[in-house]
Amino acid sequence: MTAEERLLENGYDGVKYLTNYSYDSALIGVSHNNRAIYDYDLMVKWLMEKEEFTEEEAFEWIDFNTIQALPYMGGDGPIIIYRFIEAFDDWLK
Repeated sequence: MTAEERLLENGYDGVKYLTNYSYDSALIGVSHNNRAIYDYDLMVKWLMEKEEFTEEEAFEWIDFNTIQALPYMGGDGPIIIYRFIEAFDDWLK
């Protein structure tokens, strides 16, 4: 299911999201002010598994090609979170 489909299915019409299909599985929610929320670790995981990036290549790709573009989406653009709790990893699997 695409990010757009997931947002619409959950009643979030008009929320800005990352249109790169590679991040669809990293969409984990929507903030109180209707901003799409993505998990950085899941973004990295997808690039490593599906595009065969090394971890370092995935970090660089996301940092330079995605995060630096977020300001151009405006103040209601997506949020990318960085997890602190490793135990959360098991729950997401």
